[in-house]
Amino acid sequence: MSDFISYLFAIFVVTPLQAELADRLPTPELMDAARNCVTAEGPRLLEMAQNNWGWAAANGIGVAFGMVDPVTLLSPENADCGKVIGVLRSQDTEEA
Repeated sequence: MSDFISYLFAIFVVTPLQAELADRLPTPELMDAARNCVTAEGPRLLEMAQNNWGWAAANGIGVAFGMVDPVTLLSPENADCGKVIGVLRSQDTEEA
């Protein structure tokens, strides 16, 4: 069952996260950082989904319906993720 949860989480959260990063990041260097970030964070997110089905369901549904920004699931402790999160937050601030 946990493999099934991981599969659904990957479809509804990790894949949209990758697509959003590809759409929102302006430079190839940031795209490389985003790839490294998702490569590092993907397994952690899938493990969290396997261990906490409620968390996985809430975030999966939230991302699918646009109520949760998948970027918020990334850990800023990872240097590449921190760089990407910083850029995306500054973009959000400029749009507001």
